Amino acid sequence: MRRHGMYALDFCSPALVEGALTYVHGQRYAGQVVALCFVPYAGLLLPDVIERCAARFEEVESALLLVVSGARPLHRMWLEDARQPRTPVLADPCGRLHRSFGVAIQEPLQRCRTFVIDRLGILRLRVSHDFLEHDLSLVGELIKSSQQPAGSSDIGEGDRGSLEYSACVAPGRCGRAA
Repeated sequence: MRRHGMYALDFCSPALVEGALTYVHGQRYAGQVVALCFVPYAGLLLPDVIERCAARFEEVESALLLVVSGARPLHRMWLEDARQPRTPVLADPCGRLHRSFGVAIQEPLQRCRTFVIDRLGILRLRVSHDFLEHDLSLVGELIKSSQQPAGSSDIGEGDRGSLEYSACVAPGRCGRAA
């Protein structure tokens, strides 16, 4: 299981990208911040919501990758919908990604689990949240704040939504907040 401070971009997974089935390699995202979001239920993924959230992540120079569990073929989720998400939606039919990040696959997840990976490919933050635009926006704000000088965060105490997170700024100095 990957822990804070460990390299996390060494994965390869089948994915749906812009309506085409392909493989996504984590190494492709080296040099940018990645938010790897494990979604509890593929039915939550509406193309319009995915694209709005992904655009917010792009604004803070990061990439949003969604991971769905189960063996249901990805292309069938949007087979009858003309709108196809451009954002990569990774499949995890065997549960390898879930296991390597310590995300349970036996019981249905109640919340999303998002892992923020820095530009060097190091796991820096774990966030539990609901799949709501507001919560994903807050994850984007956390990324934006991490790229600013210390003490200039835009996130207020009352604006955390339903986020729970643990962060690792430097090896041996990890903490948890809610």
